[in-house]
Amino acid sequence: MYSVQNNVRMKRILIAALFLFSTLNAYCDVIFYPKQKSFLSYSAELIYSFEKVNKPKTTTSLWGGLGCVGSFYNLAEPAAGLEVAIERRHYFQENTFKHFFISGYLGAAYMTDFNYISDFGIVPGFKLNYKGQLSPQTVIEPYVSLSVPLTWETEDFDRYLPLPVITVGIRLGLCNFKTK
Repeated sequence: MYSVQNNVRMKRILIAALFLFSTLNAYCDVIFYPKQKSFLSYSAELIYSFEKVNKPKTTTSLWGGLGCVGSFYNLAEPAAGLEVAIERRHYFQENTFKHFFISGYLGAAYMTDFNYISDFGIVPGFKLNYKGQLSPQTVIEPYVSLSVPLTWETEDFDRYLPLPVITVGIRLGLCNFKTK
């Protein structure tokens, strides 16, 4: 009963967040910074994920969330938005599914800086993560990622060249974890 009530409550929160962000014109992914001048970014995210065990050290995670991302070179101009992704995780400890892991992911995004830039992007990448459990369903995940944002709605599209970006970030969220 507790789990069902928690899921219903989380769905309501996510729907409210989607409507809030749509009124602010912030349909975006927090994986990439929409200005191509940054090779080193920061990110802070709130997520909801579904993680399923595949093997004793491997899981697949589907997640979505919202947050902000910015450049360490220009801290005064962050972007914000929504994200969805699929991630394949490999944990270093068998059957624990927490602590350190590496992952590959593919995300979809629509980024905005709330002024001039709104970019849709597809973001493939790799991460080194740490998964800490604050409660049975609440996780905190600091990470370092290397990704290559692929976007086509950029204002400088004629000079656009996909470049790698290193992101240092932290994710806080609810995790619905399923064993085989």
